Formats: sequence, C-alpha cells, structure tokens
Amino acid sequence: MAKAYHEALHPLGNLGIQVSMAALENTHIPAHWHEAMEILFCLNGSVRIHIEHEHLTLQRNQLIVFDSKEVHSIHSDSKLYMFLCIHVDKKQLSVYCPDLELYHIKCRPIPLNDPKSTQYIHICQLAHDLTRMNVENASTSAMRSDGTALLMLADLIRYFSVYSLPGVTIGTSQSNDTLREIISYVNEHYTEKLSLEEVADQVGFSREYFCRFFKKHMGITFLRYLNEVRISHAGRLLMNTDMSISEVMNKIGFTNQTIFNRLFKEIYGLTPRQARNNYAENTLSLIHISEPTRPY
Repeated sequence: MAKAYHEALHPLGNLGIQVSMAALENTHIPAHWHEAMEILFCLNGSVRIHIEHEHLTLQRNQLIVFDSKEVHSIHSDSKLYMFLCIHVDKKQLSVYCPDLELYHIKCRPIPLNDPKSTQYIHICQLAHDLTRMNVENASTSAMRSDGTALLMLADLIRYFSVYSLPGVTIGTSQSNDTLREIISYVNEHYTEKLSLEEVADQVGFSREYFCRFFKKHMGITFLRYLNEVRISHAGRLLMNTDMSISEVMNKIGFTNQTIFNRLFKEIYGLTPRQARNNYAENTLSLIHISEPTRPY
C-alpha cells in the first residue's frame, strides 16, 4: 500500500502473450482469478500466496504459475516486492499451439533437491532473460522476447502440465468453479449489506456447509474475505480519487469508521490517512527497476 507501481500489460506480437513489470509494498490482493494464465517471476523481496489449499512464499528468482481461472490471493509484506507478470491467452495462442487449453499447468516454487529442479531453474532463467529484454525495451529485442516467452511456455507444458480430454474434470476444478461464483457475487455486491446466508443461498449451500467449504478452500472465513475485498477497493479509491475517507468508507459498505480504520490498518499496516499520504509521496518519483540478478 505504501508503494504501488504497475506498468500496463503490453503484448508480444500477436501471440496472445502480454508482459508487465510491477512493484508492491505492504499490499494485499484478495482472492481473484484471470481468464488468462498468469506467470509471476519475483525480482526482489518475497510475497505470500494462497492457492488450492496451499500457503506458499514466492522469493527472489522464483516463479509461479496461476492457470486460467485458478483462484489465488497475494500478500506482500512491508519490504518492496517487484515482479515480472506474464499473461497468456490460451485461446488466442492455441492458433499456434493446438490443444493448449486442454493442458492444466501447475508450477510452484520447488527446492533444489526436487527431481524437476533442473527444469524449474531453466524456466526461471528464461523469465530472467525476458525481464532483461523488457527493461531494455528495445524494438530489436521484440522477436527475442516472443521466442523466450514461447520457450518458457513449451517447458511449462512439457514438465509441469497435465493433459485432460474435453469435458473431463481435473482435480479441484469443480470447487474452483464454485469459488469463482462466490467471488464474482461478492465483487458485484460488496457495497451492499451482504450476508453470509445470502451468498450461501446463491451457490445452493446451507450456512454450515458454506462456512466449512469456504474456510477449507480459501484459508479464511467468509467475513474476513468480504472485509478484505471492501478494504482492497477502499485502498484503490484512496489512491486514485479525491474522495474523503468518510466517503470512501460509505461507498464500500462500511458504516462504522472505527471498525473501518481498524480493519484497514490490520490488513495494510497503515491507517487510511497514512496510506493516502504515503502513496502521494511515493508517486512523486518513478520506481526504477534495475538490471535483475540472474537466478542460481
């Protein structure tokens, strides 16, 4: 929250691959998903991630993949977290890579003694090369960027994917569908007086089963998630508008300023006023991303 810098995703040719570089500090991104597959390569700092019952830490020179529509949340602590972000539109890229949408890619940070560590390190090195090309931002490197991104994708498919026939359900995809429905409903109605029972009814669950399901798959209670979504939107409004703190609080569905301030500080480590002031100070200068250190 103290620092937030993000370049717009820009495409690599017509491949359906987009890249950007970003920096976050003390920022929490509630559970969400993307239509595109997302690859994050950590350039500096570390970040905590929750995905598929797993709590992971992504550290410098490590890479993680969130497959298309895979629900995940991200939390960076006070130290600056910088990363390369790659979005892959499987549908568009399938013109060049037939059946790409039938591959489920699962790539998490792995230890050096893992049998797949050599392949993982190679993919991280390709991500490092792509970062360097992105920093150079030279037109002469565009073709090399395309080729490097495709090499990364080919290795991910070769070593970290499962192929499924059309219509066949893989792993927790049914639960993931339900989570996406819940998340979509919350993001559409978070400004309203939203109750747990209402959302449970929306997905056809009893109150008790909904509570168990949500905690099992998300690692937090529904009320905690709802508050995180509201506070996350509050953070965006504080950074990007001139609305007063009271106006922001009312817009996102809070009626008690004491509770709002307490939750905001609990999630971001700053009061709403401190967060707005810090953001204003930090946007006076650009965050420059230096030449990355080659992994391993």
